[in-house]
Amino acid sequence: MPRARKQTVDAVVVTPEVKVPEVLITRQQYIQDIKVRWQIHQYEVNKLREDVTKFTQTVAPYVKQSVDYLAEKYQQLTARRVAV
Repeated sequence: MPRARKQTVDAVVVTPEVKVPEVLITRQQYIQDIKVRWQIHQYEVNKLREDVTKFTQTVAPYVKQSVDYLAEKYQQLTARRVAV
């Protein structure tokens, strides 16, 4: 038995009325807020830079020691391979 076609129903689209929001702060207050937020951003970025600098200074000796150790072991292994 063939399948019956579904009937389509035309939907009515209702667009809501858009209201203009009322002004909560003035343009000068908005500009001042942006300036304050930018100062906060700059402070946080500088603190992050200080933390990253401290981290690299702390980790650098360990990384150098590891690289030196690996270079020494690599030289030993290549010298052993050439001798064989």
